[in-house]
Amino acid sequence: MKKSNNIHFIFIGTLILQVLISLNASAQKKISCVGNSITYGYALSNPSSQSYPGQMQEMLGTTDWKVENFGSSGRTLLKAGGYSYWDDQRYKDALASSPDLVIIKLGTNDSKRWLWDWKGHEFKNDYQAMIESFQNLSNVPEIWIGLLIPGENSDWDIFNAYINEKVNPKIEEVALEMGVGLIDLYTVLNEKKAEWYLDDNVHPSVAGAGVIATTIKDVLLMTKPDIDFDNNKVIAPDGAGYQWYIDGIPVLPEDSGDKKEMEVVKSGAYKVSLRLSVDNHTRIVSNEMYISGTNHVAINKVSNDLKIYPNPTPGFIRFQLADFDDDTSFMIVDMAGKIVQNGKISGSQGEIRIDSLSAGAYTLQIKNKRIKIIKQ
Repeated sequence: MKKSNNIHFIFIGTLILQVLISLNASAQKKISCVGNSITYGYALSNPSSQSYPGQMQEMLGTTDWKVENFGSSGRTLLKAGGYSYWDDQRYKDALASSPDLVIIKLGTNDSKRWLWDWKGHEFKNDYQAMIESFQNLSNVPEIWIGLLIPGENSDWDIFNAYINEKVNPKIEEVALEMGVGLIDLYTVLNEKKAEWYLDDNVHPSVAGAGVIATTIKDVLLMTKPDIDFDNNKVIAPDGAGYQWYIDGIPVLPEDSGDKKEMEVVKSGAYKVSLRLSVDNHTRIVSNEMYISGTNHVAINKVSNDLKIYPNPTPGFIRFQLADFDDDTSFMIVDMAGKIVQNGKISGSQGEIRIDSLSAGAYTLQIKNKRIKIIKQ
Protein backbone atom coordinates (compact mmCIF):
# COMPACT_ATOMS: atom_id res chain seq x y z
CA MET A 1 0.00 0.00 0.00
CA LYS A 2 2.81 2.37 0.84
CA LYS A 3 4.44 1.65 -2.49
CA SER A 4 1.18 2.42 -4.26
CA ASN A 5 0.96 5.79 -2.47
CA ASN A 6 4.51 6.62 -3.48
CA ILE A 7 3.71 5.87 -7.10
CA HIS A 8 0.62 8.06 -6.80
CA PHE A 9 2.63 11.00 -5.41
CA ILE A 10 5.29 10.57 -8.12
CA PHE A 11 2.56 10.64 -10.78
CA ILE A 12 0.98 13.79 -9.30
CA GLY A 13 4.41 15.45 -9.01
CA THR A 14 5.23 14.62 -12.62
CA LEU A 15 1.87 15.97 -13.76
CA ILE A 16 2.38 19.23 -11.86
CA LEU A 17 5.86 19.60 -13.39
CA GLN A 18 4.45 19.06 -16.87
CA VAL A 19 1.77 21.68 -16.26
CA LEU A 20 4.36 24.19 -14.99
CA ILE A 21 6.56 23.52 -18.04
CA SER A 22 3.55 23.97 -20.31
CA LEU A 23 2.56 27.26 -18.63
CA ASN A 24 6.12 28.57 -18.93
CA ALA A 25 6.28 27.63 -22.60
CA SER A 26 2.96 29.38 -23.32
CA ALA A 27 4.23 32.57 -21.64
CA GLN A 28 7.40 32.66 -23.74
CA LYS A 29 7.72 34.86 -26.79
CA LYS A 30 8.88 32.76 -29.73
CA ILE A 31 11.48 34.12 -32.14
CA SER A 32 11.96 32.20 -35.39
CA CYS A 33 15.24 32.97 -37.17
CA VAL A 34 15.04 32.37 -40.92
CA GLY A 35 18.23 32.37 -42.95
CA ASN A 36 21.10 30.57 -44.62
CA SER A 37 24.43 29.25 -43.32
CA ILE A 38 25.17 32.53 -41.50
CA THR A 39 22.05 31.96 -39.41
CA TYR A 40 22.64 28.22 -39.09
CA GLY A 41 26.19 28.69 -37.76
CA TYR A 42 28.26 27.17 -40.57
CA ALA A 43 31.66 25.75 -39.52
CA LEU A 44 31.13 26.57 -35.85
CA SER A 45 31.93 23.68 -33.51
CA ASN A 46 28.52 23.90 -31.80
CA PRO A 47 26.00 25.78 -34.00
CA SER A 48 23.12 25.23 -31.58
CA SER A 49 24.81 27.43 -28.98
CA GLN A 50 27.41 29.42 -30.98
CA SER A 51 25.25 30.62 -33.90
CA TYR A 52 23.62 34.02 -33.53
CA PRO A 53 20.21 32.48 -32.61
CA GLY A 54 21.92 30.25 -30.03
CA GLN A 55 23.77 33.17 -28.48
CA MET A 56 20.67 35.36 -28.57
CA GLN A 57 18.79 32.69 -26.63
CA GLU A 58 21.52 32.79 -23.97
CA MET A 59 21.36 36.60 -23.83
CA LEU A 60 17.56 36.74 -23.53
CA GLY A 61 17.22 33.79 -21.18
CA THR A 62 14.61 31.06 -21.34
CA THR A 63 12.03 32.46 -18.92
CA ASP A 64 10.42 34.87 -21.37
CA TRP A 65 11.94 33.90 -24.70
CA LYS A 66 12.32 30.91 -26.99
CA VAL A 67 14.66 31.39 -29.96
CA GLU A 68 14.57 28.81 -32.75
CA ASN A 69 17.13 28.48 -35.54
CA PHE A 70 15.70 27.74 -38.98
CA GLY A 71 18.89 28.51 -40.91
CA SER A 72 19.79 26.25 -43.82
CA SER A 73 23.20 26.40 -45.48
CA GLY A 74 23.54 27.44 -49.11
CA ARG A 75 19.93 28.51 -49.58
CA THR A 76 18.78 31.49 -51.61
CA LEU A 77 15.78 33.71 -51.11
CA LEU A 78 15.20 33.69 -54.86
CA LYS A 79 12.65 31.06 -55.79
CA ALA A 80 14.59 30.41 -58.98
CA GLY A 81 17.97 30.30 -57.26
CA GLY A 82 18.46 26.59 -57.88
CA TYR A 83 18.80 25.86 -54.14
CA SER A 84 16.01 27.95 -52.73
CA TYR A 85 14.95 28.35 -49.10
CA TRP A 86 11.39 28.12 -50.37
CA ASP A 87 11.99 24.42 -51.13
CA ASP A 88 13.62 23.63 -47.78
CA GLN A 89 11.92 21.79 -44.93
CA ARG A 90 13.32 24.43 -42.57
CA TYR A 91 11.08 27.01 -44.23
CA LYS A 92 8.03 24.80 -43.65
CA ASP A 93 9.16 24.25 -40.05
CA ALA A 94 9.50 28.00 -39.52
CA LEU A 95 5.96 28.60 -40.80
CA ALA A 96 4.68 25.90 -38.43
CA SER A 97 6.58 27.24 -35.40
CA SER A 98 3.83 29.70 -34.31
CA PRO A 99 6.32 32.57 -33.89
CA ASP A 100 5.63 35.88 -32.19
CA LEU A 101 8.57 37.43 -34.04
CA VAL A 102 10.33 36.41 -37.25
CA ILE A 103 13.87 37.47 -38.15
CA ILE A 104 14.68 37.03 -41.85
CA LYS A 105 18.31 37.22 -42.91
CA LEU A 106 18.61 35.88 -46.44
CA GLY A 107 20.39 37.13 -49.56
CA THR A 108 24.11 36.37 -49.28
CA ASN A 109 23.83 33.41 -51.66
CA ASP A 110 21.61 35.51 -53.94
CA SER A 111 24.42 38.09 -54.12
CA LYS A 112 26.64 35.70 -56.05
CA ARG A 113 27.48 37.63 -59.16
CA TRP A 114 26.29 35.06 -61.72
CA LEU A 115 22.97 34.57 -59.94
CA TRP A 116 22.26 38.23 -59.23
CA ASP A 117 23.04 39.26 -62.81
CA TRP A 118 20.66 36.54 -64.00
CA LYS A 119 17.78 36.66 -61.54
CA GLY A 120 18.38 39.66 -59.26
CA HIS A 121 15.40 41.50 -60.75
CA GLU A 122 13.12 38.89 -59.09
CA PHE A 123 14.68 39.24 -55.62
CA LYS A 124 12.45 42.01 -54.31
CA ASN A 125 9.17 40.33 -55.28
CA ASP A 126 10.30 37.01 -53.80
CA TYR A 127 11.33 38.74 -50.55
CA GLN A 128 7.96 40.46 -50.27
CA ALA A 129 6.22 37.14 -50.89
CA MET A 130 8.21 35.49 -48.09
CA ILE A 131 7.29 38.26 -45.65
CA GLU A 132 3.63 37.87 -46.63
CA SER A 133 3.79 34.12 -46.04
CA PHE A 134 4.63 34.81 -42.38
CA GLN A 135 2.26 37.76 -42.04
CA ASN A 136 -0.58 35.50 -43.20
CA LEU A 137 -0.11 33.14 -40.26
CA SER A 138 -3.09 33.10 -37.87
CA ASN A 139 -1.12 34.67 -35.01
CA VAL A 140 0.25 37.46 -37.26
CA PRO A 141 3.89 37.61 -36.06
CA GLU A 142 5.99 40.76 -36.04
CA ILE A 143 8.51 40.69 -38.90
CA TRP A 144 12.06 42.02 -38.89
CA ILE A 145 14.48 41.74 -41.81
CA GLY A 146 18.24 42.15 -41.73
CA LEU A 147 20.69 43.80 -44.09
CA LEU A 148 23.42 41.38 -45.18
CA ILE A 149 26.73 41.44 -43.36
CA PRO A 150 29.86 42.28 -45.42
CA GLY A 151 31.52 39.40 -47.23
CA GLU A 152 34.14 38.75 -49.93
CA ASN A 153 35.12 35.39 -51.44
CA SER A 154 35.91 35.33 -55.14
CA ASP A 155 36.00 31.50 -55.19
CA TRP A 156 32.31 31.55 -54.22
CA ASP A 157 31.56 34.51 -56.55
CA ILE A 158 30.57 36.59 -53.50
CA PHE A 159 31.68 40.23 -53.65
CA ASN A 160 31.08 42.94 -51.09
CA ALA A 161 30.27 45.45 -53.82
CA TYR A 162 27.26 43.35 -54.82
CA ILE A 163 26.17 42.93 -51.21
CA ASN A 164 26.43 46.63 -50.39
CA GLU A 165 25.42 48.25 -53.67
CA LYS A 166 22.89 45.82 -55.14
CA VAL A 167 21.32 43.45 -52.60
CA ASN A 168 21.13 45.56 -49.42
CA PRO A 169 19.44 48.51 -51.17
CA LYS A 170 16.73 46.11 -52.37
CA ILE A 171 16.28 44.76 -48.83
CA GLU A 172 15.88 48.32 -47.55
CA GLU A 173 13.28 49.00 -50.25
CA VAL A 174 11.38 45.89 -49.15
CA ALA A 175 11.37 47.06 -45.53
CA LEU A 176 10.06 50.50 -46.49
CA GLU A 177 7.40 49.21 -48.88
CA MET A 178 6.19 46.43 -46.55
CA GLY A 179 6.33 48.46 -43.34
CA VAL A 180 8.47 45.96 -41.42
CA GLY A 181 11.41 46.53 -39.10
CA LEU A 182 14.93 46.68 -40.57
CA ILE A 183 18.13 45.77 -38.72
CA ASP A 184 21.35 47.16 -40.18
CA LEU A 185 23.88 44.38 -39.64
CA TYR A 186 26.08 45.61 -42.49
CA THR A 187 27.15 48.83 -40.79
CA VAL A 188 27.74 47.08 -37.47
CA LEU A 189 30.06 44.47 -38.97
CA ASN A 190 31.65 46.72 -41.56
CA GLU A 191 34.66 47.28 -39.31
CA LYS A 192 35.62 43.79 -40.51
CA LYS A 193 37.51 42.92 -37.37
CA ALA A 194 39.50 39.78 -38.06
CA GLU A 195 38.13 37.98 -35.01
CA TRP A 196 34.54 38.44 -36.28
CA TYR A 197 35.01 36.28 -39.40
CA LEU A 198 36.14 32.80 -40.30
CA ASP A 199 38.92 32.35 -42.85
CA ASP A 200 36.44 32.27 -45.74
CA ASN A 201 35.68 35.98 -45.07
CA VAL A 202 31.93 35.38 -45.42
CA HIS A 203 30.80 33.45 -42.34
CA PRO A 204 30.94 34.94 -38.85
CA SER A 205 33.05 33.40 -36.12
CA VAL A 206 31.64 32.82 -32.66
CA ALA A 207 32.57 36.42 -31.84
CA GLY A 208 30.97 37.71 -35.05
CA ALA A 209 27.79 35.74 -34.40
CA GLY A 210 27.78 37.32 -30.95
CA VAL A 211 27.86 40.79 -32.49
CA ILE A 212 24.90 39.86 -34.71
CA ALA A 213 23.00 38.42 -31.74
CA THR A 214 23.62 41.50 -29.60
CA THR A 215 22.56 43.86 -32.38
CA ILE A 216 19.30 42.01 -33.08
CA LYS A 217 18.54 41.51 -29.38
CA ASP A 218 19.01 45.23 -28.62
CA VAL A 219 16.61 46.21 -31.40
CA LEU A 220 13.96 43.67 -30.40
CA LEU A 221 14.01 44.94 -26.81
CA MET A 222 13.43 48.55 -27.83
CA THR A 223 10.08 50.01 -26.82
CA LYS A 224 8.01 50.49 -29.93
CA PRO A 225 7.41 54.20 -30.45
CA ASP A 226 3.95 55.79 -30.32
CA ILE A 227 2.76 58.43 -32.71
CA ASP A 228 0.83 61.53 -31.62
CA PHE A 229 -2.29 63.08 -33.09
CA ASP A 230 -2.87 66.82 -32.80
CA ASN A 231 -4.52 69.52 -34.88
CA ASN A 232 -5.55 66.95 -37.52
CA LYS A 233 -1.96 65.77 -37.95
CA VAL A 234 -0.13 62.58 -37.05
CA ILE A 235 3.27 63.30 -35.56
CA ALA A 236 6.22 60.90 -35.37
CA PRO A 237 8.87 60.84 -32.64
CA ASP A 238 12.23 62.36 -33.50
CA GLY A 239 14.23 60.31 -36.00
CA ALA A 240 16.63 60.46 -38.93
CA GLY A 241 14.02 59.46 -41.51
CA TYR A 242 10.31 58.73 -41.82
CA GLN A 243 7.91 56.65 -43.88
CA TRP A 244 4.20 56.83 -43.11
CA TYR A 245 1.58 54.15 -43.83
CA ILE A 246 -2.21 54.19 -43.94
CA ASP A 247 -3.76 50.74 -43.63
CA GLY A 248 -0.36 49.27 -44.39
CA ILE A 249 0.09 51.19 -47.67
CA PRO A 250 3.11 53.54 -47.92
CA VAL A 251 2.23 57.21 -48.27
CA LEU A 252 3.98 58.92 -51.18
CA PRO A 253 6.57 61.68 -50.58
CA GLU A 254 4.40 64.23 -52.38
CA ASP A 255 1.75 63.57 -49.71
CA SER A 256 4.29 64.13 -46.90
CA GLY A 257 4.81 60.39 -46.44
CA ASP A 258 8.49 60.98 -45.66
CA LYS A 259 7.98 63.88 -43.23
CA LYS A 260 7.83 63.92 -39.43
CA GLU A 261 4.28 65.32 -39.49
CA MET A 262 1.51 64.43 -41.90
CA GLU A 263 -2.00 65.79 -42.25
CA VAL A 264 -4.77 63.24 -41.81
CA VAL A 265 -6.94 63.11 -44.91
CA LYS A 266 -8.95 59.91 -44.33
CA SER A 267 -9.88 57.31 -41.75
CA GLY A 268 -7.54 54.38 -41.30
CA ALA A 269 -4.72 52.76 -39.36
CA TYR A 270 -1.66 55.05 -39.26
CA LYS A 271 1.88 54.03 -38.43
CA VAL A 272 5.39 55.24 -39.25
CA SER A 273 8.72 53.57 -39.99
CA LEU A 274 11.37 55.52 -38.08
CA ARG A 275 15.04 55.52 -39.04
CA LEU A 276 16.95 55.71 -35.78
CA SER A 277 20.23 57.31 -36.86
CA VAL A 278 21.90 58.93 -39.86
CA ASP A 279 24.86 56.62 -39.26
CA ASN A 280 22.77 53.44 -39.41
CA HIS A 281 19.91 52.17 -41.57
CA THR A 282 18.06 50.37 -38.75
CA ARG A 283 14.34 51.20 -38.71
CA ILE A 284 11.67 50.51 -36.10
CA VAL A 285 7.95 50.62 -36.93
CA SER A 286 5.64 52.45 -34.52
CA ASN A 287 2.49 51.20 -32.88
CA GLU A 288 -0.60 51.86 -34.98
CA MET A 289 -3.16 54.56 -34.31
CA TYR A 290 -6.61 54.18 -35.82
CA ILE A 291 -8.23 57.47 -36.81
CA SER A 292 -11.93 57.43 -37.64
CA GLY A 293 -14.78 59.61 -38.83
CA THR A 294 -15.18 62.80 -40.77
CA ASN A 295 -13.78 64.76 -37.82
CA HIS A 296 -10.74 62.46 -37.74
CA VAL A 297 -10.87 61.41 -34.10
CA ALA A 298 -8.14 59.10 -32.83
CA ILE A 299 -10.11 56.18 -31.38
CA ASN A 300 -7.34 53.65 -31.27
CA LYS A 301 -3.81 53.77 -30.00
CA VAL A 302 -2.32 50.26 -29.98
CA SER A 303 0.26 49.98 -27.21
CA ASN A 304 2.55 47.35 -25.84
CA ASP A 305 0.11 47.04 -22.90
CA LEU A 306 -2.51 45.30 -25.08
CA LYS A 307 -1.92 42.90 -27.93
CA ILE A 308 -4.53 41.06 -29.97
CA TYR A 309 -4.47 38.48 -32.76
CA PRO A 310 -5.56 37.38 -35.26
CA ASN A 311 -6.78 40.61 -36.83
CA PRO A 312 -8.70 40.33 -39.17
CA THR A 313 -10.38 37.47 -37.33
CA PRO A 314 -12.79 34.74 -38.44
CA GLY A 315 -14.63 34.64 -35.12
CA PHE A 316 -12.37 34.98 -32.09
CA ILE A 317 -9.83 37.38 -30.59
CA ARG A 318 -6.87 36.30 -28.51
CA PHE A 319 -5.56 39.04 -26.25
CA GLN A 320 -2.63 39.75 -23.93
CA LEU A 321 -3.11 42.56 -21.37
CA ALA A 322 -0.35 43.98 -19.19
CA ASP A 323 -2.42 45.57 -16.40
CA PHE A 324 -5.22 43.06 -15.72
CA ASP A 325 -7.26 43.16 -12.51
CA ASP A 326 -10.36 41.29 -11.31
CA ASP A 327 -12.75 43.98 -12.53
CA THR A 328 -11.39 44.24 -16.05
CA SER A 329 -14.20 44.35 -18.61
CA PHE A 330 -14.41 44.70 -22.37
CA MET A 331 -16.88 46.02 -24.87
CA ILE A 332 -17.12 45.91 -28.64
CA VAL A 333 -18.58 48.90 -30.48
CA ASP A 334 -19.64 49.08 -34.11
CA MET A 335 -18.76 51.97 -36.41
CA ALA A 336 -22.05 53.71 -35.53
CA GLY A 337 -21.04 53.81 -31.85
CA LYS A 338 -23.44 51.07 -30.70
CA ILE A 339 -22.23 48.55 -28.11
CA VAL A 340 -22.73 45.14 -29.71
CA GLN A 341 -21.01 42.95 -27.12
CA ASN A 342 -19.59 43.31 -23.61
CA GLY A 343 -18.43 41.27 -20.67
CA LYS A 344 -15.56 40.60 -18.29
CA ILE A 345 -12.24 38.93 -18.96
CA SER A 346 -10.93 36.35 -16.51
CA GLY A 347 -7.18 36.77 -16.92
CA SER A 348 -4.35 38.74 -18.47
CA GLN A 349 -4.59 36.62 -21.59
CA GLY A 350 -7.42 34.70 -23.15
CA GLU A 351 -9.98 34.59 -25.94
CA ILE A 352 -13.12 36.57 -26.79
CA ARG A 353 -15.57 34.91 -29.17
CA ILE A 354 -17.29 37.21 -31.69
CA ASP A 355 -18.94 34.57 -33.89
CA SER A 356 -22.34 36.29 -33.59
CA LEU A 357 -21.13 39.59 -35.06
CA SER A 358 -21.62 40.42 -38.71
CA ALA A 359 -18.57 40.86 -40.91
CA GLY A 360 -17.14 44.36 -40.69
CA ALA A 361 -15.09 46.80 -38.62
CA TYR A 362 -15.52 47.26 -34.85
CA THR A 363 -13.67 48.80 -31.93
CA LEU A 364 -12.60 46.57 -29.03
CA GLN A 365 -12.20 48.46 -25.75
CA ILE A 366 -10.48 46.94 -22.72
CA LYS A 367 -10.07 49.47 -19.91
CA ASN A 368 -8.95 52.68 -21.62
CA LYS A 369 -7.37 50.92 -24.59
CA ARG A 370 -9.16 50.79 -27.91
CA ILE A 371 -8.22 48.71 -30.93
CA LYS A 372 -9.89 48.43 -34.30
CA ILE A 373 -10.81 44.84 -35.17
CA ILE A 374 -12.04 43.37 -38.43
CA LYS A 375 -14.54 40.48 -38.34
CA GLN A 376 -14.25 38.48 -41.54
